[in-house]
Amino acid sequence: MKAIETITFAVNSTKPGALEAARFLADLAEREGVKTKSSTDYPLPPDALEGQDLCIAIGGDGTLLGVLDAALNSGAAVLGVNLGKLGFLATYTQEEAGKRLSALIKGNYSIADRSVLECTTSQGESVYGLNDVVLKETEGRGLIRLQVSSNGNPVSEYHCDGLIFATPTGSTAYNLSAGGPIIGPRVSAIAMTPICPHTLGNRSVIFDNSSEITVVSGDSETCPRITVDGRVRFEPNGNFPIKITVAEKVFRLMQNPDHSHFAIVRGKLDWGDPAIR
Repeated sequence: MKAIETITFAVNSTKPGALEAARFLADLAEREGVKTKSSTDYPLPPDALEGQDLCIAIGGDGTLLGVLDAALNSGAAVLGVNLGKLGFLATYTQEEAGKRLSALIKGNYSIADRSVLECTTSQGESVYGLNDVVLKETEGRGLIRLQVSSNGNPVSEYHCDGLIFATPTGSTAYNLSAGGPIIGPRVSAIAMTPICPHTLGNRSVIFDNSSEITVVSGDSETCPRITVDGRVRFEPNGNFPIKITVAEKVFRLMQNPDHSHFAIVRGKLDWGDPAIR
């Protein structure tokens, strides 16, 4: 793999020890001849990673999500350093990152390409999500009606609190909490999970990556709020119908080879025998 020549540190300054961790890792990188810079902006500005080989996000999974747009625009790889509990995306501890950084800089790393959702409104405005796109009624007016089609073919009308559209990466986030399936990160799919549907017949649906999903709001008085990776990204009105697809761009994630996806799942969810976690 290509040697790393430039690194940007995206630092969650609200996390105890994050600034110190960034300085420690930057010192190690600079000893290897790497040019470094640091930012505490959240999210990172879209042009923050231009000309950068690697972004090291220091904080946790939420910090890493904040670098998505900048990473997609630049093609830079992203490595997450978790300062709290073990994350699904930020899988390095500070100690592990420090031990491996020299080897990574020399090109001894692998990249996992993670699929990204593109959400486009009726006005033609598009945003990207690594985890999920969530449609939800938030003004206390009760259930909402959402009509879903795939590639022009009707799927169903949902009378529910909302809908979650998740990538395999995001299948262990809100999707999982709402009773949706866990999807292996290398699977090509979009999971759609209703939130508290009014009928027991509504269950999660798995679409393939070529699907163009269209969602129409069936209630003229209620415009569901759209959040992407937990953040409101659109003005409240005039968005529907929306389209959700798998983007052509991919998120280049550099993960700790000592951590497997399902080892993290077992640890997070207390699955199985504690002796094998």
